[in-house]
Amino acid sequence: MSNDGRRPHISRIYDYVLGGTFNHEVDREAAEVMIDRMPSYPRWARQNRSFLASAGKRWAREGRERVLDLGSGLPTQGHFNSQLPGARILFTDFDEETVAAGRGLLGGVDHMEYAHLDLKDVGAVIAAAQGFFGDERALAVGLIGVMYFLSDEHVRALAQALHDLAAPGSVLSVSFPSVMGELNDSEKATIAAMQRSANIEFFHRTKEQVAQVLAPWKILGFDEVADPAGPASATPNPRDSMGRFRVLGGFAERA
Repeated sequence: MSNDGRRPHISRIYDYVLGGTFNHEVDREAAEVMIDRMPSYPRWARQNRSFLASAGKRWAREGRERVLDLGSGLPTQGHFNSQLPGARILFTDFDEETVAAGRGLLGGVDHMEYAHLDLKDVGAVIAAAQGFFGDERALAVGLIGVMYFLSDEHVRALAQALHDLAAPGSVLSVSFPSVMGELNDSEKATIAAMQRSANIEFFHRTKEQVAQVLAPWKILGFDEVADPAGPASATPNPRDSMGRFRVLGGFAERA
């Protein structure tokens, strides 16, 4: 449901942090609160978008022609429509304003659509994919910078349904911020404050836990995503209680 700019939304916060203009004052205020408490957040945003661009380029090299992107945000700044301009792409988001703006940015091309979907409603996600891709089920699925907003229960249900939908040879890409082991008290407090300011939930997982909740997809491996701003930007900030986190990106396949 649209909040008409009265409450912050993570898609527009993300847009602001990446230097975009599709955001409201309430989103900018929430973003600045997050950045104040967590100076590494802009790095996370850059790394997620960089990994998305890398996934798009990889899929272009592999000749992938059908992309289902989950929790897309705005299709700007190197999104899949730039990397795979000829592919059939279904973008999704649960914010009505983001979906409306995304449709405008896509320009009405007939091989790309933007669906208003909540990823917690797995049945609706699968129905939209079936309607858009028809019987062509060799898919490349993007789950980039979004699964940490979903509980284990929701991720497992979504991963299983996508695995059932997709043809053998389909692939999935995923990125997420993570640390080894348990969160400390400072990290827990910062996450709680971030959830309040951005109107979100945040679920931390190690890479081993991510592999578990994405089963039966076969994980091919995770690597730390380089910050496109360069290594200097990754210098630990003593003010940053989330400085231990690193954004990991990886690929999985449907056997």
